[in-house]
This record gives sequence, structure tokens and C-alpha cells, in this order.
Amino acid sequence: MFGFFRKNKGQNLDKQLTKLIKSINKQISYTVYSPNDLKSADQYKQLKLLPESEKKILIIRLLNHNYELRKLRAKDNFSYKSDDYNYYAINITEAVVQGLLRTKLNYNEEEWITLFKTFENIKHGLSNLDDFYFRLSNLPITYAIKQLEWYAKVKQLSNPLINYVKQILSWEEFENPNNDHYWGSDMVKSKAKLLSLAGLEENPDEFIYKSQDIAIEVNKIATKIDKHYAEYVKLFRIFSSVSGAKPTAKIARQFDQLINIIGNDHYKKVVHNLLEIPAELNHTDYYKENPNSYKVDYYLCGSSQTFIKGLVWTCTRFSDKTTIQLLIKIIEKSYSKIPGKGPAAAALGNAGIYVLGNMRGKDGLGALSRLKLKVRQNNVKKSIDRLLLLGAEKYKVSVEELKEMAVPDFALSNGCKNYDFEDYSLSISISGSKVALQWFKPDGTTIKSVPSVVKNNKSHKQKLQSIRKEVKEIQKVYSAQKQRIDNQFILDRKWDYISFEKYYFQHGLVSPITKKLIWSFIKAEKSTTAIFINGSWCTTNGEVVDWIDEKTFVKLWHPINADEQQIVDWRKKIMKLEWRQPVKQAFREIYILTDAEINTKTYSNRMAAHILKQHQFSSLASIRNWKYSLMGAYDDGIDNQICYRVLPEYNMKAEFWIDELSQDDAWNDTGIWLYIATDQVKFLDANQETIDLVQVPKIVFSEIMRDVDLFVGVASVGNDPQWIDNNGERQNNRNYWHSYSFGDLTEIAKTRKTILESLLPRLTKISDIASIVGKFLIIKGKLRTYKIHIGSGNILMEPNDQYLCIVPSRSANTTSKLFIPFEGDRGLSIVLSKAFLLAEDDKITDSTITSQIKRNL
Repeated sequence: MFGFFRKNKGQNLDKQLTKLIKSINKQISYTVYSPNDLKSADQYKQLKLLPESEKKILIIRLLNHNYELRKLRAKDNFSYKSDDYNYYAINITEAVVQGLLRTKLNYNEEEWITLFKTFENIKHGLSNLDDFYFRLSNLPITYAIKQLEWYAKVKQLSNPLINYVKQILSWEEFENPNNDHYWGSDMVKSKAKLLSLAGLEENPDEFIYKSQDIAIEVNKIATKIDKHYAEYVKLFRIFSSVSGAKPTAKIARQFDQLINIIGNDHYKKVVHNLLEIPAELNHTDYYKENPNSYKVDYYLCGSSQTFIKGLVWTCTRFSDKTTIQLLIKIIEKSYSKIPGKGPAAAALGNAGIYVLGNMRGKDGLGALSRLKLKVRQNNVKKSIDRLLLLGAEKYKVSVEELKEMAVPDFALSNGCKNYDFEDYSLSISISGSKVALQWFKPDGTTIKSVPSVVKNNKSHKQKLQSIRKEVKEIQKVYSAQKQRIDNQFILDRKWDYISFEKYYFQHGLVSPITKKLIWSFIKAEKSTTAIFINGSWCTTNGEVVDWIDEKTFVKLWHPINADEQQIVDWRKKIMKLEWRQPVKQAFREIYILTDAEINTKTYSNRMAAHILKQHQFSSLASIRNWKYSLMGAYDDGIDNQICYRVLPEYNMKAEFWIDELSQDDAWNDTGIWLYIATDQVKFLDANQETIDLVQVPKIVFSEIMRDVDLFVGVASVGNDPQWIDNNGERQNNRNYWHSYSFGDLTEIAKTRKTILESLLPRLTKISDIASIVGKFLIIKGKLRTYKIHIGSGNILMEPNDQYLCIVPSRSANTTSKLFIPFEGDRGLSIVLSKAFLLAEDDKITDSTITSQIKRNL
């Protein structure tokens, strides 16, 4: 009988245990998950003071008591009310046992075997009852093995005990250990400890465990390793047991020692083969069989993520293109969101970010700067910023210079590159916003399809496959560089001409962007703006600038720094040349302080009181380097957020205030509001003090307001022709929808109007029936006259301004074959596509449109 129960020694022991657990539960007002949750319970404190011999007996009794409760649950004779004994007692008994086993209890061999046989009885008993909630990892396996480790430090294990350990290792849970658990024992680590205690080794023919979802592919590659087999076995075992955000110094040394023996070249080939497995793996829907079926969308199971994380950590010694591309793929998949869960494998993504930031050379840092434009998680962006800053300090340059230095050129020359295939050749070239491929015959004429000589040759096919992969990467990096350069306008940077030539003008990938932009050149007292035409830098009037040399400084030209005539001249020049600028520059919108903003002094209401689609707004903000957290219908009292952009170059921060738009059912399945309302824009200094708008640099104010105008112009519900009719609850905002849909033009819409005015004479299909009046593009159709709002693309029909709802196709791009002096205005494409459609309104067959047109005729 326990000394603790001596005053109750006439009672049945199970009743005493029940009384004990109830007593502990009364002192705790929350659900128990671990021994840490029992710290406030006096009864638990007294249990920990029991003699070792009584603790050992109590552990067995509690385990068996827990087993009886689990049998009740498995038989459905169980109460799930939180205040019922059989609900909370399972957790409390498990936590007490774990707490008692955490301390050294000096188990002898016989006592230890008794403890594990208790585990075995519970395991077999509950598996026979098909207890869905039970896993062996629920039992304190790890703590029990620790007791044996303490014993093994002073005594050698006997043969009977070693044989019993071998018997334990034959349990199915140790044959196929899996790390997928919320808490409890880590079966992979437990197996490794038991093997070590028994002086045994893992099966060398199986590198990772069968329960892992990538086991077949990994083991297939691993068993074909031709040399240094033993070193790979040791490495892969380490991979399966790593933890933490980055490798410890001890693990890093182990990695280095083993890989140095293997050799970089051999190891790199194996790494690439292994990394291709998660890089090409897609999310999977997993169904659990009855009695409790459920669906889980997942990328990699927990133990697979651990293995790949360890593998990824070893890549810091490499900086080759293939390694970086594979890591980028894995990182992108790891941070992609799974509905109801979040990032698919955040820990693995974090490992990849760490490696790119710490690998040799600058290429990994360049990849990080490109990844930052794609990832959506603010904490990940902060990690990338920190690594880029550390890298910049390491190479003694600014972060922006580091990004420039790390851009790969892919051996391109002015955006072009050729590959030979016997007498045929393949040319890749950057054309507009795309990377184009063109085949050439031996006589130099073009051919549309892949030549048969390439299709029928294995080595040629492999070469072509590799080229196509590279083209995809070139496309990604090129798009990222356009976005990076677009973000340079607000920085108002200045380059010396040598750096400008190296990283922009002569850079194989960046030069096609550079040579379509307007640049300002400054040398001593001289200054001018010019573009590169026919091998020379020329001004708007065609004058060649012949004084540019190494002593010249270069800046991106921004219209905010120019007078009205210079802006007009450059716009005419770009239109005359029919240049489509990869970054909006000549026609870039500028925002100057209004009288209202001067009066409000510290904030702007220019973009306030708009209703935006929250998810679309959040995505746009992320692309433009703004930070924003989605608001949801939660009980946390948050009814507003601040979307902000940090401007370290100016020691200030821009804020765009956002309010929730709380309406019935206006949230998605995860409780995120579908719509938000906009408020003021303001600027803060490094001390978080509000700055007067007149003190904000002109270029900063203009670019920030341009961003906010873009958010509103793209994400406003006023752009959605269906929004007003989607849900009766939204009729409260009918006035906003109408005022935005047919109201005054924003600066972006004004630029669109300017382009339309120059385009209309060229559009022979509609030039005779189209005109621009105020904020509308007027189309005189066969049946009616239509007024298309140049800002929203929404339509009114004369004579009574009846609304016409036409939902644009997502894939439609009417402007793709038209000359537009800049890229990326989907709103202009929507306006023109509707104009072309309505010009021949008598040929429209869609009944949802014709019924509206013919109504009231």
C-alpha cells in the first residue's frame, strides 16, 4: 500500500486512484496536456515526493487505470462531457505518469521489463478494440527508455534484457515509426535509442522508414549509391532525427565530416536526385478509412519533412544553379497554403530560406530577393529581409546593390541565346514580357515545330528538356526583375556609370528592360534625360548625348521630377517609337498634394471610403512591399488594421488605414472578411511620430499614393459588374458601387483615357462609331448607344442610362495585339473588349446580354 494512501488503506486502490485524480482535477481549471499543466496541483506535488519504490508501483497502477478508461471509450461507453471523470481522467493519468518518469527512479532490469510489458499489454488490448484515438506514442515510451539509459550508464545490459529490447523493436510501431503526433513519444528517436542501448544497427538497406510518404523514392535512390555507403547511412540517420530551425554546431560538424569523406561532387549528385522528389511532389488528398473518415490535404508527412529538412541543411556548401532552383521549388511548395491548415510545410520552407541566405556566394541571396516577391507570409518576408541585410553587411554593399549583384544573366546577350542541334538551331529571346523560342532550319529559315532530328535523338531530347527548364527559370527571374526595377522609382537611387553598365545596360537578362526605359544622366554641371536608340543615348529631339563616361551618374527618370512639357515630349516619343515599356514610366501617374491634403496636414483622405475585396487587396499589397494582416470575423475585438510600407532609405513608414466591413455572411469558410473599407493615408518618422505631408519627399508621396490608387483601382467592388446583385445584404452599399462605377476618374484611369484617345484613330473596327466624352468611351451600336466607364469598365445604355452587366472573361486580352506604351493594364483590355463586343451588338448571341439590351426597346 502506498504511504500516500495510508490514511485510506481500507479502501479499494482503484477508488483511491479515482479520488486522487478527481482531487487533482478540482485544482486545475484547464485541460491537461502535459506534466507542466499539473504544477499548481498540491496532490501532484505530494506524489512527486513519494519513495522511488512506491512511484514505480503507482506508475503501473495509473497505466492500467488509463487502460480501463480507454477500453470504455473504444466500446463507446464513454462520456465526452468535460466535467465527467472518464473524460478528463485519461489526460491526467498520462500526465502524472510522464511527470513521475521524468525523474531518475533507478529501475532495475526486472522492473523495467515489467513497465514495458505493461505498455505491451495496453498496446495489444487497445489495438484489438480498435481504439482510433490511441497510438503507442501516447504512452511515455521516451521517458521509460531514459530510465534504461540511466541504468546502462552504471551497468551493462544483460543478455535477457537485450533480447527483450530486440523483441520490442519488432513491434510494428518501431518497424515503421512515424513522427506524426501532436504530443507524446517520438518513435523514430525512441527506436534509435533502443538500438544504441542494445548495440544494434539499423537495416542498412532501408534509409528512411516505410511509413514516410517519400520512402519508396528515397530508398530507391539510396540503395543505388555506389560508394561511401556507410557515410550515407550515417547522414540519412541524422536527417531523420533533426530538430530546430537550423543545424546545431554539433550536427554541422557531423555533416562536414561525413560529406568531406564522400566528396562534394558525388554528394551533390545524390542531393539533386533526392531534392527532386519533394520539388516535384504535389499536395495530396488523404482519406482515412472507417470508422472515422476524414480528408486531409497535405504536402509531406511530418517525418518526411524532418528528413528533407536535414538534407536541405547540408546544401549551404553549394551555390550552383540546380541546387538553388530545386530549393526554390521546395520553398514555394512549402509556403503554399492548404485550406484550413496554413502553409504546407513551414518548417521545411524556413530551412530552405536559411540555406539560401547562408550558402556560399551571392546567388542564394539573389534567389531570396526574388522569393520575397512571391511569398505571402509577413514573418517569412521579415526573415528574408534580415538575411539580405546580413548578406549586404558581409559584402559591404547596400541591400539594393546586393540584389543587383545577385541577378543571374543565364549567359544571355541582350536577352538572347542560341543552341545548336546539329544543323538546326534554337533561339531564345526576351520579347515584351515573355521569353520566346524560335527554331531555325540549316538554311536560316524559321520552323514552327521541333525538328524531327531533335525528336528522334535521345541526347537532343534531354538537351531540349533542360533548355525548357531554363526558359521557365529565365521567365521567373525576368518578371521578378521588372518588379524590382519598378520598386526602384520610390528609392530615387543614383548609380555611377560603371555599375549601371555592369548591372543594367550590359547585363544579359536586365538589358532588355534597361534599353526601353528613360534615364537621367548627370556629369558635373551637365544633365539630360535620354533613351537608347540605334546604339546611342538620345534625347527627345533625337540629339545624341556624347559626353557620357565613367564620371557620369545615372538615375531612373521619374515624371514627378519633370515639367509638364518634358512629360508630354517623352510620351510623344514613346508613342512615335511604338515602344512598349516593360515598366510603366513615361505614362506613370504622378500624385501631387491637393489643397484638401495641405489643410488636413498630416493625413490624406483621397483614397478613403472605398470598399475593396480583402484577399485581392492583400495580394496586391504584398507584391508592392506593403505589410498587411487579413481581418476576420473573430471574437478578438479587432475592427481595423494598418497596411504599411517601411521605407528605410527615408527613415519613415507609410500607413494605409483599413476598417472591417462587417456584414452578415460576408466572410469565407475560415472566417476572413470578404470586404474591407479604406480610410486615411499617413506617414510616420523613425520615432513613430506623424509627419506633415508637405515634408514628405515628392517622389515618396507620389509613389505611395500611386500604390494606394492601384489597390483601390484593382480591388474595388465597383469594378465587379456582378457584385451589386450577388447578395441582398450588400444593397446597403449600392450608393458606393454606383458612385465608383460611374464616378470621377482616378489618376490611373486618366492615364487609360490618354491612351484611348491616341488608340481610337487606329482601331478601324470601331473608330467611326467610338468617341470619348468625359469619363466614358461612347460606342454607337446597331441597337443602342453604350457608355463604357473608362475607370471601372461598367456600362450604361442610352437613352435612359440603363445598366448593362457584362462579366469579362479572365483570359481575355484584347490589347495583346495592340500597341500600348506600357504593360499590365487589364482594365484597358476590359474596356476595349466590351467596346468591340458592343460595336456589333446585333450579332451577340448570349441571352444574358441580349435580354438586357432589348429590354425597354
